[in-house]
Amino acid sequence: MELGISSLGDIIDFGLSNKWKNVDDLLSKSTEACLNFAEEQDIAVIEIVIDPQNIFINEIKQKFVDLMSSYSMKKQVHGPFIDVNLCSHNNLISQASVEAYIETSKLCKEVNVDVMTIHPGLANFMIESIREYNKIQLAKAIETLLDFTKNLNLTVCLENMPKNTNIMLDENNIYEILRKINRTDLFLTYDTSHFYTNNGNVEDLWEKSHEIIKNVHLVDNFTKETDTHPPLGSGKVKFKEILEIINSYNYKGALIIELSSNKKLQESIDYINRFL
Repeated sequence: MELGISSLGDIIDFGLSNKWKNVDDLLSKSTEACLNFAEEQDIAVIEIVIDPQNIFINEIKQKFVDLMSSYSMKKQVHGPFIDVNLCSHNNLISQASVEAYIETSKLCKEVNVDVMTIHPGLANFMIESIREYNKIQLAKAIETLLDFTKNLNLTVCLENMPKNTNIMLDENNIYEILRKINRTDLFLTYDTSHFYTNNGNVEDLWEKSHEIIKNVHLVDNFTKETDTHPPLGSGKVKFKEILEIINSYNYKGALIIELSSNKKLQESIDYINRFL
């Protein structure tokens, strides 16, 4: 296992500080801050969140590629998730979301990243019966995405979601959706907080899915109603038990600390190291 950090907390910190000129500047400055911290603290791997996605424009993109390439630590990418909805029953939105991930996969190729995490989106929150169609849309969207990425040497990981998204929830819902997608080149990102909100059975998930889990997000939570991302050890997620299960399957991938603010990132690193 390799302990890593996410740039999500820095994006939120910079966004709230108003110390940025535009959304391109926001993503660049927050990414650079995370890269600098990782370099100073000798962090094994960093997960760069590509959201907002305005960097995919000519010289702006090249500057971002140069920034990421100037740091030597191992990197992986979390694709955009705000305004992205692969499972939308609206075909135009689903197709646009696929394009967003295709553009992100091209970036991964340019900066030698071999793991990309994606979100399924939000299933219909008003009409439960439409959620079956959301699953079909997700399968179609991922089929298109994987057909594009198959020659990029890129591991695409679909993340489990918190309960208010109505898709990729507990282990049974995850298994059902993976069967519907039916691709051997799709993998999983396991998020501890998302699974916690669904009362998921961690042992069952890892027993049946350990071979396809290629990324882990270490996220704490106080409640099962929202996804708060507080400092690790301050919430109710049982990391000691979870890491014992993960260790029992000889997991070799990244453990990414994902916070809503990186101001207490060092404390979260110190906390989780007690169990590694």
